[in-house]
Amino acid sequence: MKDFGRRGGEDPDRGLRGLIGPGSSQVSVGAALRARDAARPTAEDLATAEEAVVVVRRNWVPPEQLS
Repeated sequence: MKDFGRRGGEDPDRGLRGLIGPGSSQVSVGAALRARDAARPTAEDLATAEEAVVVVRRNWVPPEQLS
């Protein structure tokens, strides 16, 4: 058995393999929620995106005006 020097010799990549490997995830619910919160954009990120992102709608025709 390999000694990885963390938490009793546990493989440091186990959490990553739990996310991308086959079968059910081995990541706890708390860890998944923390990852979700860490990935949320900040108000500054959203403001930058509003200025920088250009939305292109190909083959889009506006609906007819209702009179």
